[in-house]
Amino acid sequence: MQSFGEKWMLKKSPKTSWNCEECSPVISPSAYVDDGARVIGDVRIGESVYVAPGASLRADEATPIIIGDKCNIQDGAIFHGLKGSSIELGRKISIAHGAVIHGPLRIGDESFVGFNSVVHASVLGKKCFVGHGALVIGVTLKDGSFVPHGAVIDTQDKANSLGPVPDQLKGFNEEVVEVNCEFAAGYR
Repeated sequence: MQSFGEKWMLKKSPKTSWNCEECSPVISPSAYVDDGARVIGDVRIGESVYVAPGASLRADEATPIIIGDKCNIQDGAIFHGLKGSSIELGRKISIAHGAVIHGPLRIGDESFVGFNSVVHASVLGKKCFVGHGALVIGVTLKDGSFVPHGAVIDTQDKANSLGPVPDQLKGFNEEVVEVNCEFAAGYR
């Protein structure tokens, strides 16, 4: 794992009343974090992860932020969280352009979060698909849940009523992960 300052513009988290330790990001050597991205504090980035220009992963309040192997964090995505919370992404997860990922939060393996979506204070199961511009707030999604584009899922009843990912979208995240793993290797 690479540590603070070895390759990318990374910052330690500041000492605060709730966290007396300065923490530095830890980046796998097979990951790529663009120079235009900001990674602050206890952010742990796994193997073959791609972090695009303009992404912000800020573990100065919520800590840690854990990004599992083969994930991709696309342009302008924002990761932050409430004091005392954390964010954890499993493996092979795509966070599309402009998405806001706000802790407390956990996202299961092979899930997709679409453009300009907001996911906050939630738990997403494996292989979930959150459509573009959707809001997912304060709920738990079972494995394979499909949140339609623009939907607002802010009660557990709404979350429980979601259907499965449509057949035409089932391979979509796999393709996105494949492309972005190549970016991680190619840009490095």
